[in-house]
Amino acid sequence: MKVRLFSMTLAALAVTATSAFAGPPAPPDPVATARSIDKLIADENAAGAKTREAPAVDDLAFLRRVSLDMNARIPTDAEIKKFVSMPAADRRSKYIEDLMAREQFADRWAIFYGDMLRVRYGADGGPAFQAFIHEAVRVNMPYDVLTRKLLSASGRAGSTPTTGFILADDADPYALTGVVSQVFMGVRISCAQCHDHPFDVWTREQFYDLAAFFGRTQRVEHRVKMQILGIFLNERADTMIMWPPEDKAKGKTRAAVKASFPFKPTEGDGPNKHIARFKERRDAEIAAAKAAVAAKGTNVDDLIDGPKTGTNTKDPLNVFEEAKAGIKAIDLEGDLYKASELRRMLGEAVTDPRNRFYAKSMVNRVWAELIGRGFVNPVDDFRQDNPVAHPKALDYLADEFVASGYDFRFLVASIARTTAYQRGHLSGDLPALERLAAEKAFTATAPRRMGSEALFDSIVQAGHLFTPKHRPGENMITVVNYTQVAVAVKEDPTKPVKPKLGGDKMPAMPAMPKMVAGSYDLEKGIEVDFKNALKNRDALELEKMNAKSAEELEAESMMKSGNMPAGTRIRYITKEVKTLVDDNPRFTSAMRMASPAPTGHFLRVFGQTDRGALDERRDHSPSMRQALMMLNGKLTNEAARVGPLEPVFALIVGPKADVDAAIKLVYREALTREPNVDELSDARAIIKEAPKPEDGLADLRWALFNSNEFRFIP
Repeated sequence: MKVRLFSMTLAALAVTATSAFAGPPAPPDPVATARSIDKLIADENAAGAKTREAPAVDDLAFLRRVSLDMNARIPTDAEIKKFVSMPAADRRSKYIEDLMAREQFADRWAIFYGDMLRVRYGADGGPAFQAFIHEAVRVNMPYDVLTRKLLSASGRAGSTPTTGFILADDADPYALTGVVSQVFMGVRISCAQCHDHPFDVWTREQFYDLAAFFGRTQRVEHRVKMQILGIFLNERADTMIMWPPEDKAKGKTRAAVKASFPFKPTEGDGPNKHIARFKERRDAEIAAAKAAVAAKGTNVDDLIDGPKTGTNTKDPLNVFEEAKAGIKAIDLEGDLYKASELRRMLGEAVTDPRNRFYAKSMVNRVWAELIGRGFVNPVDDFRQDNPVAHPKALDYLADEFVASGYDFRFLVASIARTTAYQRGHLSGDLPALERLAAEKAFTATAPRRMGSEALFDSIVQAGHLFTPKHRPGENMITVVNYTQVAVAVKEDPTKPVKPKLGGDKMPAMPAMPKMVAGSYDLEKGIEVDFKNALKNRDALELEKMNAKSAEELEAESMMKSGNMPAGTRIRYITKEVKTLVDDNPRFTSAMRMASPAPTGHFLRVFGQTDRGALDERRDHSPSMRQALMMLNGKLTNEAARVGPLEPVFALIVGPKADVDAAIKLVYREALTREPNVDELSDARAIIKEAPKPEDGLADLRWALFNSNEFRFIP
């Protein structure tokens, strides 16, 4: 199928430019877009049954909500004061801009993309892939450009970060067919692999047509002497997608399936002429690039490479990198990988502005992330018998998203300015059906619990743990850890060891290491240096190797190769490691940890998935394990402790102590509001009954962290 595209092409860049350039057209205005969405929702609601309406949240509740949604952490006391000092008429809109300009915006929304794309640090090329996604959000890479990069990537894992998307499913064409359809278009086509879809229009033959785009893609391990030197995404000569399927062939001749995109594009441009506006924007970007070439008096390759300042400062996310590689026809890895023409075509078909599923799917995901439920629920299940709640509003916002040039930040900014986003919750005393009807109509917002990363970072921030809050040497303790490692043991040939027998009198296999007790810091994680992960990708594996002892590496090598010298066996030994540490905790942001976190980590306990299953969603239901971690975990208890280096210390200890001021500061830092009269009285009693005032304040802060008000988004 021929797909019309309006993406920037290298051929267009080669055209001689005019010296004058007026610049790209003004992007859609988030404020005007939000107003139009609210009107469409109101009009569509008027045509149906009347629902209850929740009023807008007050300013401080909005500040807390938008801070969590934009930056995944609650506001500081200084930020509260800044927000309150702004003119009331436009403080909300201005503060959205402020939050979106911060580095934490990229941190927070890289988590959203990580869940959506199932980015796994431990997968092939995972560290570089996680860093790439973060950088893509930071520089606001257009969503269609990002998608094409992920679908068309070839090369070495790590060195080419975008290969991580396809390698995450081991380049399995059938798995990838379901992934691409569900992730990028919100359509669950996977069950059509075995039979025609029972609840939708998709047939098995269409599934195979789509799978054929991945039919030549393969994961290749480059080995030298049993050592894996690299993992590559490559293209084989022939496709592995054949029709009819094996279970239907019954002696019939099977033929290679020709790749075909089953999602039919729209014919028209819509009332807002979003495709024409999109084309105008991309054409203007091409003209800008050509004008830059003319102004620099250089060639297109120099433009593609970006500015040079004596060192290689090329942006690792340069939009034109693949185009440059193609035009120069340089294959740096020889025959280790080849570019995929089929997957390039797939990327173009998926991101074509006439493919309505693509824009609507992303809009629906982001709307659900910010509002609490989507226009379509589940967010990745667009089908005929799962109708859209407000089809006109969804269509309009999808059109504006396309017209913006698939600008992700525009999409977030527009939704955050809607009345629907700024509404409060209905009282829990109302019947559940009434509350659900209002939430479906977007006349009230559904209660949302903080995501695990936001909860973690908010505790760290309110407890002043991003920096040390105790003086050096004040908290010296001895920490004992036990670990089991594999070592190669040389047996004494004069003293034969009688082998332990397993089932059927066969020699038992060497015992695997037992699970040891949890480490001292259950809430700590591997911090990822995103910039260095992109610049020095191969060094990441070397660092992992260097973290192991020579004995461990030798034992692992022997086990992998199967070459055990005579008289040698593998033994697991327990090592006790005692360490004197200054227990002056400092926590990194959960959003900069390797994802997903290990099983049992705070982030996993509070809902982060292993990002393995395609349709797995974060579980925000409460559990006893969560309660115990909040009540007794190191993170909560260290955040509650009052340290001499944090601002509240001077208000609770010393000659200038002001207990009421200390209580109010703790409330603002934890709950983004002042305490009421009863809360202030209760807090005074807690502090008075404690052995020391700072201990009482720590008890108060601990209680606030364990309250529902802290954990839920207002």
